Amino acid sequence: MSKQNTAYDFSLFEPQQKELPRKPSNVIELPSQQLKENRRPKRKSLGLVATFCFMALMVSILGTLVYGQVQLTELTEQLNSATKQMEEQKSLHTQLKVKSDSRMTLQAAEVYAKDQLGMSKITYAQVECIKLSPGDKGQVLDPNAAGNWWTSAWNSLQNLLS
Repeated sequence: MSKQNTAYDFSLFEPQQKELPRKPSNVIELPSQQLKENRRPKRKSLGLVATFCFMALMVSILGTLVYGQVQLTELTEQLNSATKQMEEQKSLHTQLKVKSDSRMTLQAAEVYAKDQLGMSKITYAQVECIKLSPGDKGQVLDPNAAGNWWTSAWNSLQNLLS
């Protein structure tokens, strides 16, 4: 008797597994030309530097605008403070002027002139009337009116422009 294992092939007695139908693959194979076209392009360092410079420029412009607004706000506050102080000084000036005017009324000046300086009010005896002869008269001459036509044209042009 030869000892061969062919008679005892146990795999024949095991339950057989049915072959499952293969699912179609979702992978699409592209030719190498299309692969090159579809690849993501590599970032160029020049583009990155340009983008960085553009962003830096935008940030600096924005910073300048914010700084300008801050300065404008500070100057506005200073202007408001100065305006308020000016109004207070005007009010103080008005108060002091009224106080000064009340001390120096016309009646107070008359009393001072009468008592301290020995002055009196004018009387009709002190008034002396004078008469002018018909040939005597006063006349005010306009220095701009005299001259030639060129001077008068120049003066009228200056009056139009002013």
